[in-house]
Parts: sequence; C-alpha cells; structure tokens
Amino acid sequence: MFVNPLSVLFPGRRWLRPGMSQVIDISTRQVQYFPIPKVACSTLMASVAEVLGIEPPADEWAPEIFQTHKWDHLYDREQVVLSKADALRKVGRWRFAFVRNPWDRLVSCYSEKIREDGDAENFVDGVSKILLSFDAFHGSMTFDDFVDAATAIPDDQADPHWRSQYTFLVDRSDRLAMDFVGRFEHLNRDIRCIAGKLGCELNLRHLLMSRRGAYSGYYNARTRERVARRYERDISMFNFTFEG
Repeated sequence: MFVNPLSVLFPGRRWLRPGMSQVIDISTRQVQYFPIPKVACSTLMASVAEVLGIEPPADEWAPEIFQTHKWDHLYDREQVVLSKADALRKVGRWRFAFVRNPWDRLVSCYSEKIREDGDAENFVDGVSKILLSFDAFHGSMTFDDFVDAATAIPDDQADPHWRSQYTFLVDRSDRLAMDFVGRFEHLNRDIRCIAGKLGCELNLRHLLMSRRGAYSGYYNARTRERVARRYERDISMFNFTFEG
C-alpha cells in the first residue's frame, strides 16, 4: 500500500498522492490553472487562492490549500481541485500553465531537495522526505550524481518535481491542451495575460525563491547532454535552449 512520506512528516494532515496531475478550476472566471512543480507553482497557487477568495490564516502556507485536505472546510474541493481528465472534460474553459527551462528546473530541484543542512522536520540525512520512496538519492550527492539518478527514472515513475512538463499539459490524444503557456523566465510579464483573462490583478508573492548562481554553472558537457535527452520533448515542444 502506498504511504505518502508527507503523511509521516505531518501525521495530522491528509496529503494528496504525489504524481497525480491536478488542476485548479476557477469556474466563476471559466479559467483553469495546470500547476507544474518547480515552475513557480507555490507562488501561482497562492495567487489563485486569492482569486477564489480562499483565505487561510495569515501565518499558514497558502499553497497547502490545494496540496492537502487540511483546508477543505474553507471551500468545495470537489468543485475546485480536479483531476486532469475531469478538468479537460469541462467545456469552455480557458486553460493556462507555466513551463521552465528543464536544465534550470533540475538545478532548482536539486538545490531544494538535496541539502546536507536540511532541517530535521523536512529532511532525513540531507534528503527531502518527499523523496524517501526512492533509493537513488543521498544527502552528500553531487549535482552530477543527482542528474544521473533523476534522469534514469522514467516519467511514469518520476516524482512530479522532475517529471517531464509536457505530461501535465497534453490530453489523451497527446496534444497540447493549453490556451496559454507562460514562461517561468518571464513570469512577471506573462502573468499579465492571465490577469487580463481573469479580469483582476494577481498578487505574486514569490515563495521559495532560490538563492544560487546561474544554472549553466552546474553543468558539464555530459550532464548537459543527459538532460537534453531526458527532456527532449519538453525542449522541442516549448523551444528551450541551454543558455550560458
């Protein structure tokens, strides 16, 4: 039986099973947001919660509204948080998502999930508890080691934090199902399009901001090529290039 590592970390809460593609349906605006982990999704989920009028206590982590069942009493989850399949069956919705350069996204994942200084509440021996179901990671691993481990895990087994981005955004016919795909690299610019469609301002509180150097400095020729092969479809579908 599957045991979500987050339920061990926070035993008083019911966490949603990782790996499942979930969509936030803003029915009053006929808009749907398709979150992708490591693509400003915490920032965007917090903003969408405000649009929906869902207000957890000020000192709480706003994205938990959609990530756990802790705040289900504040809104009708069944009407707002949908499976991808159910979301795509909704007729007349305007669908949006944001994508991120795969080389940069993997560095972000490594920087956040593999940390020798990780606190005891969220990490075990330097590895984020959400990765405990994998045997491939350890706290002292180099970025090269992380690339080898993560890219060896296929999308049907990968954690959402490094699963190919296109898998979140295509329909059953394998076609892109979005009306608008913004870029993490141009978040502040592209969010204006979303705000215009919603007909309201979006307050971007940049949560989990990374403090590290340029992603290109993490790579050598071998790991750069390995990521290019693993995320070939993301790169071709969204016209990404390695910069640096």
